[in-house]
Amino acid sequence: MPVLESIMLGEKTAVVFDIGSVYTKCGFAGETGPRFIMPTEITLPTGEKRSISSCDGKDKRREFLTTFLYNIYYRHLLVNPKDRRVVVVESVLCPSSFREVLADVLFNHFEAPSVLFATSHLMALFTLGISSAVVLDCGYMDAQVLPVYEGYTLLNAWQSAQLGSKRIHENIRGYLNENAKLVDVINGESQLTPCPDCFISEHIVEDIKVRTCFVSPHNRAVQWKAWKDSAESSVTKPNLYQETFIFPLDKLGNERPIQVASDIRELAVECLFAGDNDQITITTLILRSILLAPIDIRRKLAENIVLIGGTTMLPGFVSRLMEELNSLVELPEFSKLQALKGSFKFHNPPGEANYIGWLGGAIFGALECLPGRSLSRSSFLENGLVPDWCTQIDQKHNDLERQDTTRQ
Repeated sequence: MPVLESIMLGEKTAVVFDIGSVYTKCGFAGETGPRFIMPTEITLPTGEKRSISSCDGKDKRREFLTTFLYNIYYRHLLVNPKDRRVVVVESVLCPSSFREVLADVLFNHFEAPSVLFATSHLMALFTLGISSAVVLDCGYMDAQVLPVYEGYTLLNAWQSAQLGSKRIHENIRGYLNENAKLVDVINGESQLTPCPDCFISEHIVEDIKVRTCFVSPHNRAVQWKAWKDSAESSVTKPNLYQETFIFPLDKLGNERPIQVASDIRELAVECLFAGDNDQITITTLILRSILLAPIDIRRKLAENIVLIGGTTMLPGFVSRLMEELNSLVELPEFSKLQALKGSFKFHNPPGEANYIGWLGGAIFGALECLPGRSLSRSSFLENGLVPDWCTQIDQKHNDLERQDTTRQ
């Protein structure tokens, strides 16, 4: 039946979506990169922009996704949704309610022939041709670590924490509200005025993060921590090339630039590695995930670490993470992993980290097995459900009960 369906559809390539909380990647299966990377937002008739995170309830999400996907299909990809299978690359923490609304919009409104929901952690491995790894997905909202061994996800070793770009943005906004100054040129002289809170938009915060911020080496981070913890300022502040820098805002719709303290470039990102009250960091997430895995596969997981998500693209992120892994493995909590010191290795995927999950979905979407793995429109209209982890377990349990009843 899947082969017959493929012939009837004319073998047109599938459409691949990776709908993130801030950015969405879209394109076609079999291509080496997404056609478009766009904000996950729509513009209302009033001119106001609405993001997916601001939509509470199924009705608002359905309305948002209908408009958003319409723009993708007819204004960007320029294809008929009735002729294209769909691959949706999603997070392992994607709520079932969102998945059901998305499936309802794709099947009932756009009449897509089939939809495949694929986990980004698994799809990332398709780009490397490996079947075992520890995958760190660090995006905007949170960081998720999921070990995969021989193609099977080890859900018992899954780890997650709210250590994403959102935390970095909050730190940058706090620094700007305290120290940023507007630069006004009056009679040929520059004058500084306090920067109002309403002036600091999310676009300004993101632009500062992308253009100026980086992850410091471990020894540099220790110096910053010692300086911040010294109440009497007895510790010398780490050297900076310059105490402040001027950040232009003309491309963001503001004529006046702002003066920003240079330490924001390093300190804003330290939240990912400094830890909170529970001592949770990006590094401890990976180590705890490996520790929860079976002992005979820990070394293989440590030697195959894959980083995906836009936050991992920060300069210095990989080298700092390597330092932290080899350092924290000596703590008593991770004493069982001390033999792995020096064994940690990172893969270099064939693309940028922010769309590696999408690229894996594009590879899988080009395979002949796609129709058999996907949820067909007829099946969805008949049952009205999208298979999930829980429904699959319940289905297997019911099948076993039927077998026992038949034997009796």
